[in-house]
Amino acid sequence: MTRLTDQAHELISQVLHPGETAVDATAGNGHDTCFLCQTVGPTGRVYAIDVQLAALDQTAALLAESGCFQCELICSDHSLFNEIIPAEHRGATGAIMFNLGYLPGGDHSLITQRASTLKALEAAIDYLRPGGILTILAYPGHPGGDTETAAIREWLDQLSPTEFETETIQARSDSAAAPCLLIVRKTETE
Repeated sequence: MTRLTDQAHELISQVLHPGETAVDATAGNGHDTCFLCQTVGPTGRVYAIDVQLAALDQTAALLAESGCFQCELICSDHSLFNEIIPAEHRGATGAIMFNLGYLPGGDHSLITQRASTLKALEAAIDYLRPGGILTILAYPGHPGGDTETAAIREWLDQLSPTEFETETIQARSDSAAAPCLLIVRKTETE
């Protein structure tokens, strides 16, 4: 079975176009940021946010190695999404990615938090253009990840079904602790 990150990339590649704007709300080791940069191409723009400078350093190194320079790296909490991402991109962003949990290879005690993630998600959906996509890779198996994932599922259930379509893709395991990919698509306006 295809990894959840690869599935997120595949879904986004069907929606995000060259020249568009995209956001990686949790830059981590930079793989999603690099994917977004390659997808929007040299005329697009990517914003990558992470609270850890080490994550942004890893992301910067990967972007340089890949020849991707149309990215702004922002050391901040994603809960400040509205303050970080310029208002001109509100309603005009093609894709937004969240890969929750902790920085792979980093300090596992530094994790995304339910309250800040929900605040970021609330802001992020206002930035999606019609037909845009938001992906959330959640990890309920680590301490704190279960409550964060449950809160996100509740948030998804409260989204307007006329404005947004939601979907969940589970990892191959039937375990409640298995990772899941949560997807929000902004419906096309007529």
